Amino acid sequence: MTIKKLFYIAIAGSVLCFCGDLLLGCFYPVKKVGMFHLFPAFSEEWSNAAPSRFVIGGILGVIALLLMFCGFYAIFVLLKEKASKYDKTFLIASAVFVAVGTLYHCVFAISAWLYNQLAIENITLAKQISERFFATFICVALLAAISFMILSIIMFYAAIKGTWGKKRWVLINPLLFMGLSIMAATILPANAIINGMFDWGQQSLALLLVFCAFSKIPCTTSS
Repeated sequence: MTIKKLFYIAIAGSVLCFCGDLLLGCFYPVKKVGMFHLFPAFSEEWSNAAPSRFVIGGILGVIALLLMFCGFYAIFVLLKEKASKYDKTFLIASAVFVAVGTLYHCVFAISAWLYNQLAIENITLAKQISERFFATFICVALLAAISFMILSIIMFYAAIKGTWGKKRWVLINPLLFMGLSIMAATILPANAIINGMFDWGQQSLALLLVFCAFSKIPCTTSS
């Protein structure tokens, strides 16, 4: 399979991940058609949503992260071609990010589903149990965050060294895109759709932009 095809698969994964993220926290119709609502994690709004959205959101996240690994692997191959001494570190960081991210996504989806189901009996109990369940696994989020930072730093260093051909590629970086997404959510007008996209989908959007950019790199390498 060519490198470009791997990036296309990763792009599809990023889109699926974005959809899965939004199913867990955004956009359910209220009263009027076309109106949407943003609901934060562990809020009572989770009890008003259809439980199927949390199941679908969780499944989409798992599939998406597996597909996105293809993009990380493609970047690893490009690094290896340039005899980069950080290529193996990049691959390990990517594998940890995908593996831990998959677990984190599943736990979050299960927490949302538990809240939704238990809220029928007792909203306070639902919040306590789902939060405690999620807190048990929250440490894994740190591993994913560290791995994400490591692979972003390696990509930044490679761009500075001209690995991708031109140094302006330093701007193509997931950590940078995430930072811009956070800024956008902060400075843009308060709006459920805008804030939902940049609050809940910031990481998947960042990786979508990265994989789209890398898919444009002239390359004939096969794997």
